[in-house]
Amino acid sequence: MRQQLGLIALCVSAAISTSAQADALGIKLGLDLQQSEVEGNVRGADQGWDDSYRVSGYVAFEHFIPLVPNVMIRHNQQESDGNNALAADLTNTDFVLYYELLDNGVVSLDVGANYRIYDGEVSRDSFSSDTLDDGTILGYAKGQVNLVGTGLFAFVDVSAGGFDDKSISDYQVGLGWNLDMLAIDLNIKGGYRQHSFDVQDWGTNTDLEFSGYFVGAEIHF
Repeated sequence: MRQQLGLIALCVSAAISTSAQADALGIKLGLDLQQSEVEGNVRGADQGWDDSYRVSGYVAFEHFIPLVPNVMIRHNQQESDGNNALAADLTNTDFVLYYELLDNGVVSLDVGANYRIYDGEVSRDSFSSDTLDDGTILGYAKGQVNLVGTGLFAFVDVSAGGFDDKSISDYQVGLGWNLDMLAIDLNIKGGYRQHSFDVQDWGTNTDLEFSGYFVGAEIHF
């Protein structure tokens, strides 16, 4: 009888452990839309920039395995035209590896590294252009504070790095609302995002800043 009770207890314990691990497995899908204002220059030329719409989409995979980082892939479309054939395309893709250092229902904190690959082009005029097809390593951090019982939260997301002949930062800060919908969680969010790109002799000499307000949605299942 004791052996049977011990076996039952072991099975229940294993089931609880498996359930807890399953809860720790998750996929996040998100899409943001931002209207950006552009400031700065390409090779010293700055004849005025048009406002542009920026789309950013991402997928993240989170798990319970110790020491193995979570993964997020994020694609950021970013283009703008200026006067006199001035143009900038700073479209890029992020490959982020991060660890979840805090997640207690009130505060969460992710820290890691972001390898960002630029795939675009900047032009000063109709006769010359610089191709961007290189990558760089940035630090990554994301923090969130939840207002318990309301579904409301505040967040900040930062990728930044500065070394050699380049200084790049991309941060967003905002508010959101979480809706628990049984099989999935839906986050509606909005805020402000700014991408600063100041490089010399890295395929181009460019100092640009894309900034503006955004709205977005994220599902987690």
